[in-house]
Amino acid sequence: MVYVIKWIPKDQDVVIDHTKRYEDATEALTVARNLLQLHPKKIWIEDEKGVLHTDHETILNAPG
Repeated sequence: MVYVIKWIPKDQDVVIDHTKRYEDATEALTVARNLLQLHPKKIWIEDEKGVLHTDHETILNAPG
């Protein structure tokens, strides 16, 4: 399975599709947590079919 990080920047209303794809959900979550430094309005992880895998709240509350 492939995971994609998507987010909406704090000062925009467009969805940004992170260009890198991850085969490991844990790696995608780690990168998403790092992207929180950009203070996005919303951030989430989808699978390759566009199905939500990890929501914004889960990323915010993930240990690390």
